[in-house]
Amino acid sequence: MGGGGEGYAAEWERIRRRRGGQAADEAAFVEDVRDDVREAFATAGRPMGHDQYGAELEKHYPQLKEQIFAAFDAYIEELDGLHTGLRDTAASYEAADDERGQG
Repeated sequence: MGGGGEGYAAEWERIRRRRGGQAADEAAFVEDVRDDVREAFATAGRPMGHDQYGAELEKHYPQLKEQIFAAFDAYIEELDGLHTGLRDTAASYEAADDERGQG
């Protein structure tokens, strides 16, 4: 970066490729983990046991399960937003460079 009094230059290719790509890769990884956890829940069924602790867990199980997947979905949404934001930022810097003839 730097431009001798002309402002600064952003490395938009790097922003798009490395940072945006990392966010997209992380989102895909978290989606896979979420799907694995969902499969594990489906396979396990409702293994609460038949004692008082199992009965108590049974009361809260649907809500807890929902909260787990809501947290996964919120994190994936944040990563997707980061990817989109970095892609848009890179495009803006690229357009500015093109306007100045530096693309």
